[in-house]
Amino acid sequence: MRLVFAPGDDQGYAGARDRLLEAFLTWARRQRVDADVFLVAAALDYKYGLDRRLGRWTRAHVADALGMWFPRHVTVLDAEEVPAAFHALIDFLAACDGLDNRSASPAALHAQVVDSTPALHDGIADERNYDLGKFWGVQLRRHGVDPADPGAVQRFLDRARSGEVDIDHDALAEITRREVSSSPEPEPAPELPPVLLPSAASMVAAAEESVALDLLRRLTRWVRVQRRLTREGRLVLSDALSLADELGLDQLYRGSARTSDDLPETSLMLHWAKAARLVRTVHGRLVPVKSAAPVLNRPIELWRRVFGSVGRLGDHLGGTDVFGAPSLFGMSLADAFPILWLELYAAGGGPVPVELFHRLVREAVNTECGCVVDDLAGDVEQRLWRRDVTALLDALELLGAVELGETLDSDELDDLVDLAGRDDPDPTLVSLTPMGLWAVHETLVDQGLHAPLPGELADEDIEYVCVRMSTVRAAVAEAELGAWVAAREAPVAARELTRFLARTDDPVHRRLALHALARTGSVGLTAAKRLRARGGDLGRAAAAWLAAPHRIPAVPQAGPPVPDEEPQPDLQPS
Repeated sequence: MRLVFAPGDDQGYAGARDRLLEAFLTWARRQRVDADVFLVAAALDYKYGLDRRLGRWTRAHVADALGMWFPRHVTVLDAEEVPAAFHALIDFLAACDGLDNRSASPAALHAQVVDSTPALHDGIADERNYDLGKFWGVQLRRHGVDPADPGAVQRFLDRARSGEVDIDHDALAEITRREVSSSPEPEPAPELPPVLLPSAASMVAAAEESVALDLLRRLTRWVRVQRRLTREGRLVLSDALSLADELGLDQLYRGSARTSDDLPETSLMLHWAKAARLVRTVHGRLVPVKSAAPVLNRPIELWRRVFGSVGRLGDHLGGTDVFGAPSLFGMSLADAFPILWLELYAAGGGPVPVELFHRLVREAVNTECGCVVDDLAGDVEQRLWRRDVTALLDALELLGAVELGETLDSDELDDLVDLAGRDDPDPTLVSLTPMGLWAVHETLVDQGLHAPLPGELADEDIEYVCVRMSTVRAAVAEAELGAWVAAREAPVAARELTRFLARTDDPVHRRLALHALARTGSVGLTAAKRLRARGGDLGRAAAAWLAAPHRIPAVPQAGPPVPDEEPQPDLQPS
């Protein structure tokens, strides 16, 4: 029985709710409890919409559900049935050990149901409390109109507008005014997974090995002898060739170059040095930035500075046409790349197909503009955008922030075609390196987002921890589960894990919980043997765990994800 869900897991919740309601009906028949299962389902929907934790109920939750949410959203034929459904749900969750450690006691929850029943009745009696959908649903039911018959519904609405049907027009006006004037819900902050950050020693080593950092240091030192620029702000050709030779770049272009722009690799590094504020233009000359001189010998500080300049570098590569006008995509690369960082970070570093990034950018622009903007962009414009994205990813690989790979599997390529909406999708996969993960973590924290590290979930309910750890890399899951066990005495941890294992029907969560059980020592081993003796799916899982090394298998990397088509775990009741 699953009671905790990840953000956006509507499909997983729908399946789990059906199984939960079946279990509720079985329990209700055995206990001779009479409760409307529709109202029980509505209570679960309230909790899923609130925090996706069906087993965490406090007195405040009950008061909000009965006093506000049910009157506003749920059409109720008999108001007395709502408290009865809540009482039954509380008893059912208590009987199956579904109330988590932060829930109020069943007695306190029952008391709150009684205390909140008058507010429920008052709210249902006053139609001004309804939302628009419930208001019209009540009117249809009151006048015997079948809501499944579109023609009958339309005829009723026409009669209501003309005054032929008696409805509370004052209540309707109040509801309409409230819904029109209500502000849209702010977009919730993304719920990011914990990540393992590299040690200081490994970060120094990675920064010292960065090809881009080495090139930028050498370029900055080369500029110490101030370099004259042309009227257009370019290096004179002789200096550009000298710099290309110094950096070992543009071997194929030196012989045919007529201006510095004909040396693309050298020009890129020069733009990057300017974007990172290592060099600047003063009175027609290229000079080093004096305040940046000490940073050249601080590898981690220099690396972070160069990484942070990537957005400004994008302004030199793409997002505009030859006349400097904004791209038809409506978003510069400086604005777009944070979308990629967040997606990579949320995936624990990746890999993420670059086609997913293109799609997310298109959707962001379309949402902002209220129309399908990218349909207005011709194929040439889209190819220029993709070219510039590729150039920036190559630069980031040179820095050591990302690793690039390709998918060659035919099924995954077919998924990419669907994701891209074109027959020639980019097969590139992008992953953050440990340094890249650290840099994005620092950026997110600077922006005020909560970017947790392993150990921050140590005080949480074990099912919540398993849900959060079910999609992260094995090393992160091991660290988080180890911290969870260490935060409590071994017998207490083993008891909570055993209770959860007896209830859960999710095989991934079961494996994670068994791994945590191994960290509790001899008490966990004894508990696992008792679970094995139970038989069934749980007994077989415990037997396999007892016979195998107690390690979490690596999280399988499926093919490129397609939005709204996420594979769901196979949830079979144990």
